[in-house]
Order: sequence, then C-alpha cells, then structure tokens
Amino acid sequence: MKLSKILFLTSIITLFFPNFVIASSLDDLYRDIIRSDNSGYLPLFVKNRQAPIILIEEDDLLAIEKNERTANTKDNIPVKLSNDINKRSALAKARQLQWLKTIAAIKSNQVTPLELQDITSRVKENDPKATEILAWMYTTGTGVSTDFIEAFKLYQKAAQLNVTNAEKNALIIYKSMNDEQRRKVKNRY
Repeated sequence: MKLSKILFLTSIITLFFPNFVIASSLDDLYRDIIRSDNSGYLPLFVKNRQAPIILIEEDDLLAIEKNERTANTKDNIPVKLSNDINKRSALAKARQLQWLKTIAAIKSNQVTPLELQDITSRVKENDPKATEILAWMYTTGTGVSTDFIEAFKLYQKAAQLNVTNAEKNALIIYKSMNDEQRRKVKNRY
C-alpha cells in the first residue's frame, strides 16, 4: 500500500512539476542544477562535456558560406563531419620536423631540393622567418646561386612581413649591387 502511494505521488509530481523530478545519476543532478540556475538554459560546456571533437572540413564551410550569401533557396548542403584531429596534429608535427631539418641543412650548407622546396613553399605562404632565410640564402649563395636582385626582393617582402632589420638588409644588398642590377631593380619596382 505504501509503495502504491509513493508511485502515485511520484507520478503526480512528475506530471505537474517536471523540474522537480529526481535525477537518475549525479550527472543528471548536476545538469538539473545548472539548468535551474540558468533559467532552463544548459551552457555549452555542460552540453558537450563528453562530446568528441568534430571538425567541419574547410571546403564544406566555404560551400555553406557561399550558399548563405547567394541563397534565396533553402537547399540542404550535406556537411562532412570528421574527427581527424590526430591526423592533423601528426601532419603539423611532421611539417615542424621538416622545418628543423631544413634549418639544419641550411646551417651546414647542405641544401637539397627537398629543403629548397620546403623553404620556398613557406615563402609563398608569407612565413616571415622563411622569407628572411631565403633572402639570406640568395645573398650568400647557400643552396642557390647568388642573386642580389632576388635577395633584395625577398628582403623587401620580409620588411612587409615586419621582420626586424629587413629594410636595413635590403639597403645593404642594394649598395652591394652593380649598376646593371640596380637598373633592373628600379625597372621592376
């Protein structure tokens, strides 16, 4: 008899006062407390406490942005979700290791095409340190043939990327040029 009264009262409380339902676990209790403190809103850090890290691929994000700008239609764009953070961090570590090998090869004047490709790709990505190093390589002839015009151009690019003393180095290179090289620089810039 007592059990039936408890079940009856529990069902009445559940129907009329859903916020007072007893939580089934400590996690549910914690969520209920947070929800009551935030006017029924459950903050993101509580919602996703155990959610895996999911990244949206960059191509899909660009497609979504393009569709939002141009869409008067309500087409659904499928989004590929991926959890490849380990793969991306491994690639970043490999790239950093390659950069350290490139620097070591430049210091020992044993630059191979692989290191040259690494540093030129970083220059294309506007990496300030790589730009300054490649300019120095063209100045000294380390791994490449000496080319004051290219070194001058790279030092100017490094100056635009806020590399310390890049403008001074460009001036030193300009002073080291012969008249023909200076004319080529003036015609280019």
